Amino acid sequence: ETFDKSQSASLHHDVQDEDEDYSSLSSLSLVSLLTSLTSLDSEDPEVKGVVQGHSSGCPSKSEDEDNCYLHCLNNIQAYIKYLMETHVLELNCIHKLSQLYFVLVLYKQYDSKHFRKNLHVASETFDQLLKKIADNLVFISTGSHEQIPVDEQLTVALYCFGHFRNTTSVEAIGQWAGVSAGAVVACTCHVMQAILVLHNDVICWSSPAKREAAKEWVEAASCVAWHNGWLLVDSTLVPLTEKPGHHREAYFDCKSNYSLNVQLITLPNLHIVDYVVGHCSSAHDSTVFMASLTFQDHQNLLFFLRERDQKLIIWANPAYPVEAWCVTPYKKLTSNVHDNKFFNFWVSHICIHLGHAVGLFKGQFQSLKGLQQQIKNNQDHLHTLEWIHTRIIPHNLIHKFEHGQAEEESE
Repeated sequence: ETFDKSQSASLHHDVQDEDEDYSSLSSLSLVSLLTSLTSLDSEDPEVKGVVQGHSSGCPSKSEDEDNCYLHCLNNIQAYIKYLMETHVLELNCIHKLSQLYFVLVLYKQYDSKHFRKNLHVASETFDQLLKKIADNLVFISTGSHEQIPVDEQLTVALYCFGHFRNTTSVEAIGQWAGVSAGAVVACTCHVMQAILVLHNDVICWSSPAKREAAKEWVEAASCVAWHNGWLLVDSTLVPLTEKPGHHREAYFDCKSNYSLNVQLITLPNLHIVDYVVGHCSSAHDSTVFMASLTFQDHQNLLFFLRERDQKLIIWANPAYPVEAWCVTPYKKLTSNVHDNKFFNFWVSHICIHLGHAVGLFKGQFQSLKGLQQQIKNNQDHLHTLEWIHTRIIPHNLIHKFEHGQAEEESE
């Protein structure tokens, strides 16, 4: 019994020692945990506050251990709250591999197919566009840092113009070009400003030789009586990827999308001579067409073109008003008459080329299939219109450099 009592006493003493050691170890482990956590970012002022609070408030060994435990626990909880409220703990560099060398050097010289796939223009057309905008003052830096070379800025802008949906986000284009998101926006804006300067030189009425060529094509495709029908008009919708916050009902179209109405007046060779941009998709095609220069001043237009002795004919679809100079197909009921069917067939034979012009226009600049622009006020609406303007102008330039050269060679 004596042995058992002494043994039990010693065991009880050992248990008390172990409890004290465990308590001291747990306190030390909490202190070490706090120290390791705060060592992650000791330069942060909030973290310094946590460390200073612990170093100044931690009691000495003679004080109660419970107070030390609670104090350390409060510091840990405060630091965990700081971690949860901080978005970026350690800023890191996003590694990017630029594709500009492949496009501007390798693809341009050795692989024209992939060059066109990236920028939607031929390499020779790219050089011609570069010559048109290279001397613009917008590419001259006014700050202490030099701008990106003009050819690289044009490459970034054309890549943005020729793609849509997720591939046109500034982050995706930045990853592709090896630049920052801000540089993508700056390059695109610079190229847009340089293109808008060319508007009056590019969007103009064609020369007498081209008008005569268009008349000959219409005569060959239809009959001699339709010789003067060398203009075509049609509309297309430019969808918006986001619902506008500014008069959103006006942007809602018949296809249950939010979009803008764009009117194109072209020659049979797909060259744009006049257009209307600015109306929402809820506006009827005839209403938008009435805002064009061709409709409002067509008599003076014939005098300006020195064709006042001839009768101008514009081909359109049934949505447009019937005028002495605006010919549309017969609508239903009347289109069932045999002669009217014959008439509609040949009118459609001509008007189909305007559909080709719209298809070429949107295929060249696929960003028009879904503009990623937020319209929250009138200023945003005007900015979106600038995006459409800067697609129409390059369309005529590309048509001149590529298709115009082919027409001259065929002649």
